[in-house]
Amino acid sequence: MAVWLSYGLERRRIDDLTARIDSLRPLARELIVDDPGMIAAVKHEELWYDENAWDVHLPAGRRYRLCLATRGIEERATPPPGVSAPLEPGRRVIALEQIKEGDGWRVDVSCDGKVAASATQPKNWYAGSGSTGGSQFSASRQSAADKPVVLFHRRFMGPPDAKGQSSMPSGPTEGVALWIEPVADAPAPASPTASSPP
Repeated sequence: MAVWLSYGLERRRIDDLTARIDSLRPLARELIVDDPGMIAAVKHEELWYDENAWDVHLPAGRRYRLCLATRGIEERATPPPGVSAPLEPGRRVIALEQIKEGDGWRVDVSCDGKVAASATQPKNWYAGSGSTGGSQFSASRQSAADKPVVLFHRRFMGPPDAKGQSSMPSGPTEGVALWIEPVADAPAPASPTASSPP
């Protein structure tokens, strides 16, 4: 009787702890790939203000490109890329950095620690008057492999008016958009197969 009572109490405790672990899992920011045929992404936890990096899984069998835009950012539509770089399938770490440099700005996007795309902008590109939007994928999420996946989307407010107030322009504006898109009609090469000698 004592053994069964102890077993029942421990079983209940395990169930309670399992439920707690499941509720805390999104806070761990771990990349979860339930379906390897889909794109999966999760944003790293920010250790510093406005630190943006993502773990990304890209399915095999396609080619992708990493796209960055710093102008013409609309509220909902994906802008044409200002710069882009090829991106191979597999697990990748993508990072975005906006750097004040001399009289202007530089926006770097790195893949696995190497700069893959970069854009420079003049000083007035960002007035420092605020912005809306930001990073996506605070929890691991999967998306269709044949559609663009937006990792970051931020629109800058316009410069302050005579009263010192800034507002968001109604149309396209400066900002930062970063996304991954499949390259149409360009399947990834098949992996080489081992052949036996004749």
